[in-house]
This record gives sequence, C-alpha cells and structure tokens, in this order.
Amino acid sequence: MLTMSQVHIDIARNSTDDFNLFHDKNRWHWLRDNPFEGPISLGFQLGCYIEYQFRLLATQDADEVDTEHFRYSAYDFNFASCVRPDDEVALSVKSGKWSHNDGPSIYSRRLVLKANKKPAIVGFKRDGNQMTLALPAGLPPMHMLNDLPDRDLVPGTDYFLKRKYMILGNAKNFLASAGAEQNLFIDEFADKVDFPEMYPLGLISSALLERAAFEDIDLISNPMIYATQKMCIDKKQLAALRSNDAVNILVGPDISEDAKEFGPESSQKKKVIQECVAYCKEDTPLFIAKVSLLPVQSLKGIER
Repeated sequence: MLTMSQVHIDIARNSTDDFNLFHDKNRWHWLRDNPFEGPISLGFQLGCYIEYQFRLLATQDADEVDTEHFRYSAYDFNFASCVRPDDEVALSVKSGKWSHNDGPSIYSRRLVLKANKKPAIVGFKRDGNQMTLALPAGLPPMHMLNDLPDRDLVPGTDYFLKRKYMILGNAKNFLASAGAEQNLFIDEFADKVDFPEMYPLGLISSALLERAAFEDIDLISNPMIYATQKMCIDKKQLAALRSNDAVNILVGPDISEDAKEFGPESSQKKKVIQECVAYCKEDTPLFIAKVSLLPVQSLKGIER
C-alpha cells in the first residue's frame, strides 16, 4: 500500500517533464471546470506503482507464472476515478489466464487499483511474444528520425516528433514517485540497469502536451484527462537501453470521430484518441500506445 503525497506527485512530474496543471499544487484551479478540487496523481505514476506491484508478486508468490521470458509487456487501463494527495493506494490482482486466439499464447491478469478502497484504475496486464497493438499506418522511416528537428511535424506525415532521453536519475526518481524499491530495477553496485517499463511510457504525457501546444490548443480553457490507456512495450529493447539513449516519440493526430467535425481544438469534443509510437535504436518500435482523453467538462458532478 502507498499513501500518495504531493511530493510523490511532484517527483513524478519532474522526472517525466509532465507540465499538466492537473498535478500542480498551486495552479490546478486555473483549469476551466476542473472538478477535482486539488492536484491529482499522474496516470503513468499509478502505472509505475502497478508495474512495481507485479514485480513484487513475481518474487514473492511461488505459484505466479514466470513472464520474464516473454518479449512484450502490455497494459490496458480504464480510469474510473483519480488519486489525490493523502489517498491510500492498493492493488488487487486476479489469477491469470492463458489465451491463444489462433496465435501465440498471451498471459493476462485482471487488476484493480483502488484509492481509499474505491476503484481508480481497472484493467489488465498482459505478457506475450507479440505486440498487442497494431502499428499505425503512415509512419515515417525510423532511420530518419534522429536527423529531424524536435517538436515539429515529420515532413509528409501527420505525426509530431518529440525526442526524449533515457535518464537514469529520472528513472530512479520516477520509481520513488510510485513508492517502488529502486534496487529491484537499478543498482549501481551490482552494475544493474533495468529501466521500469512505465518510465519511457510515462514520457507520452509530455509528448501529448507538446503536440497540443504546437497546435495552439488552449490547455487551460480546454483541459482533458485520460479515460483509457492501451500500451505495449518491447522488453528486449528496453533491457538494452542505457542513460542518454534517445527515444523518438511519434504522436499521431486525433483519430476519434470528433476529429473530422471539430479539428484539433478540443472544446466541443466528446473524446480524443491518439496513437503514439516510440523508436530507439531498432527498426521495430520500443512501444506502441493508444490513449483516449475526455474533456473535463464531461466530468461535472464527479464524486470523490
């Protein structure tokens, strides 16, 4: 169990460059129609807590299926409520199930993250030897990304490029923000560098915010919050990454039904859906993610 604090939230923000005002203890009220009455935790910070709890489960439960040999790790989150400072966070995991679906085996475990005993995230953790998300169409060639300018559209595409870097100190702080024991992942005395899966995934929020700013979307008048996150990461590639390695994150345009009607401005949208793909050193992606966001205006009357 973790008792969330504003310090935890600040550490998570600083380690992933997430400048969203939902997490700002002094400026959360700037956001139009913000229903939360204070700062809230980062979605990927809670994801890191979930990842850590699965890591503990693997080391403490002799009956737990060993998923280390699988190449891909996937998360499917549905956000039911938020987590605030002083909330007590705990994770429950149901017994795993195997699925085949005419393809390679996938091991799935249902999870519920609760804040003060009320569901905050409901979803699944999946492990297998194939990506659980399809690669979006129209992506630029990976080999050209390092030569392109940061924070701009890739020529000839609708994808926005945000270049980030794997920073060891930031990863350790991100683990601390989730109450995780850092030595399970990173230990200089043992020459161990095992970046948590949620650290590069956590950079998605910064990339999404950068794209919104690039499109001149007013993030204060038209704030949005995560509804779902579907993500799959290549653990083999992640294990080979070291500090200062570049991560090129491609952020796609809104592909929701509202996109054609309202364009990039989010004030009248019911939902925004965006796909993100990251490349590092290989021609195959480090991760693929598909996230949906809701305008906070649709959350009026939300219960604490």
